[in-house]
Amino acid sequence: MTDPLLEEPEIIPIGEIQVEQPRDVPLSELTAKAEELVQLDEHVLDLEKELSELKQVRKTVAEEHIPMIMETAGVDTLQLSDGKKIAIKQFVDARIQNPDVAFNWLRDTNNDSIIKNEIRIQLGRTEDSKAQAIVETIQREFGIDADVKITVHNATLKAFCRDALEDPELAASIPREAFGIYQGKRAKVTK
Repeated sequence: MTDPLLEEPEIIPIGEIQVEQPRDVPLSELTAKAEELVQLDEHVLDLEKELSELKQVRKTVAEEHIPMIMETAGVDTLQLSDGKKIAIKQFVDARIQNPDVAFNWLRDTNNDSIIKNEIRIQLGRTEDSKAQAIVETIQREFGIDADVKITVHNATLKAFCRDALEDPELAASIPREAFGIYQGKRAKVTK
């Protein structure tokens, strides 16, 4: 028995244009595979939602439940009889929520060295020579607009905020909401 998908299609010439005739494909098989794909897509979405919820529960256990129990017990680390070690570590998380306030504060407190300027230009694949030109001359010579984005790398921001919160002078003035600072304790269990 020959697979109809592997057979050569009939080609009927019409002038210089050739039209391919449809193959004889069992529509029930195609319909079944389409339904399988829909079900798989739905299953993937369900699993992604479940994973997101599971990550939130894990975060609550690691950042609230275990640290609270350990704090009540008055310990920062604990070695369990099965060899696992529970350690509570301070952490700082930050994401800039108000760029104007955050960047102005960094500049006003002479901490602007962590600010990075990002320039993105969209050019076609045949425009390599334009990409080599100096950014200031792009608008004048080539008529291409570039977006300038001022950023602080996420890891740099977290490290800076952690250090700033340890400095009493900076800690008193840092605009926490603008930096989206989230402080807490996090449990880590190691084997």
